[in-house]
Amino acid sequence: MNDFRFTNELLLILSPLVLLQISLVVYCGIKIFKEGVQNLNQWIWLCICIFISVLGPISYLLIGRKKEYT
Repeated sequence: MNDFRFTNELLLILSPLVLLQISLVVYCGIKIFKEGVQNLNQWIWLCICIFISVLGPISYLLIGRKKEYT
């Protein structure tokens, strides 16, 4: 009974982080296929964003995006 309460509390604590991770992956996935990428293949960047937790999407946003010079 006590373990069940601990699990519910843990889920409540971690749910914002899980939502942040999912939203980052979806946002980067949309940007990858709409705007293109700078250096690697689109599918490779998508796999990096999905499988490398928070660092994958952040690395895409910093170094993988196609730069637009105005």
